[in-house]
Amino acid sequence: MKPPILEPREHVFETILGQDQAKRLFRTMIAADRLPKALLLHGRRGVGKKSLAYALVKLINCFPDGERADCQSPACRKIARGVYLDLIEVGPSGPGGQIRVESAHEAEWRLATSPTEGRRKVLLILDAHLMNVATANALLKTIEEPPGHARVILVTDRPGMLPATIRSRCSAVRCSEIGCERLADWLLEHVGDLAGDRDRARFVALLAEGRPGQALSLIATGLLQERAETLRALADFHREGYRAFMITAYRLAQGHGGLAGALALLFAWYRDLLVSRVAPDESDLLLNSDQLEALRSLGEKIPLGGLAKALDQVARRFDLADRIANPQVVLESLLLDVGMATRA
Repeated sequence: MKPPILEPREHVFETILGQDQAKRLFRTMIAADRLPKALLLHGRRGVGKKSLAYALVKLINCFPDGERADCQSPACRKIARGVYLDLIEVGPSGPGGQIRVESAHEAEWRLATSPTEGRRKVLLILDAHLMNVATANALLKTIEEPPGHARVILVTDRPGMLPATIRSRCSAVRCSEIGCERLADWLLEHVGDLAGDRDRARFVALLAEGRPGQALSLIATGLLQERAETLRALADFHREGYRAFMITAYRLAQGHGGLAGALALLFAWYRDLLVSRVAPDESDLLLNSDQLEALRSLGEKIPLGGLAKALDQVARRFDLADRIANPQVVLESLLLDVGMATRA
């Protein structure tokens, strides 16, 4: 029986993979009663910011036992179930996907009253970069000077999108990626779909770039199955040339991971083709290490400069992943450019 994969609000410090430096910092601050009034947890998507935020709320209201997985205090149990009265959560809602000013006003009103169940009230602002100008202005005073019984925690993967007035009033803590080998070990322990295959676990960990949430998302969207389809599509593309670029783009666009998922798989593949050429004896550097023979066979047929250009073309498309509704159009353009590069 594999250990369960916890939802973000179910985590405590003991169950969070990585973030060791941040956890040590928060323990020290809480023990000395010197936790900043407003914290900004930032880092790349899927690194574990939200889980750390919920775990921190537990420790604030249940110190020191709240960092243990076996803690059964009312505060820890209620936070895990989403029914803790002294935790006020604000996040994007509605058709615009923004944090509405009405939510900000309600949160301020609730935060002003004394704690009902715990030591402190906590205002948790998820996806804080999605505050519009009105919401940011409404929360500015609260973030700058919350009530003495309260703390504010903002969570975002895009701190640069927050107004400077908000950022300057927060103590920022970066949530870091973890080592890929450590993540692969964790995936093998928790994810049955990997069937104990370390090569597959390592591939997912490397593609997720050390982000546990991203790794789980990739597996949930059928990454490993889609990789096989992607490699078949690319084999057809390189064999048949431009005649196959539209059907190849269509096949790649059908994946559950959308444009971002297709680009990640393409980037990993062309990166490995380049590695197989410049460092043929360093198979440990490959993301698709189980495809070594196919990489060597195809890599020998493509000019080295063409592989570098193809990789650059894929990298240039990543900025479009969140802005383009039709992934097939982007992939068609990409494959045309890749085709030109690899035949140069």
